[in-house]
Amino acid sequence: MPGADGAAGLKVGEPVQVMIDWELRYARMRMHTALHLLSAVLPYPVTGGAVGDRDGRLDFDIPEAGLDKDEITAKLAEMIGAGAEVRARWITNAELDAKPELIKTMSVKPPMGTGRVRLIEIVGYDLQPCGGTHVRTTHEIGDVRVTQIEKKGRQNRRVRIAFPAPAGGSP
Repeated sequence: MPGADGAAGLKVGEPVQVMIDWELRYARMRMHTALHLLSAVLPYPVTGGAVGDRDGRLDFDIPEAGLDKDEITAKLAEMIGAGAEVRARWITNAELDAKPELIKTMSVKPPMGTGRVRLIEIVGYDLQPCGGTHVRTTHEIGDVRVTQIEKKGRQNRRVRIAFPAPAGGSP
């Protein structure tokens, strides 16, 4: 029997079948992990962001910073080339409260209330609360480039990154 949203009602314990578009998911995992590295290259508070399968962006609270696309791209390439392990672990809400410096995002707070918070560590580069999906090592990210740096306000800089277009044009 359909529920209020028109979908068929499910019962607890009833088997379901789902399909994951692995290529799309994996591309977003790679980009999401690359954005973690971008936040390590630019250690400023993050005011916004977006994750796509070909590109992504982070907005930073930075005054006139003189950001250089090629320099940031080179630092990202170095981190990616290091093949650093990406690990997940859990800490308590109280532990996170005691270490507010772990939270890089200004407007989005980590999900709390269950008593624990998931941390993502890119060994040697980044550690922050995150509920997203990630690759296992930075090698999996592949080539990524800073494509644009925009001034979005007095102290807001938007940094866009992207995977190079595949040979023969866009997919």
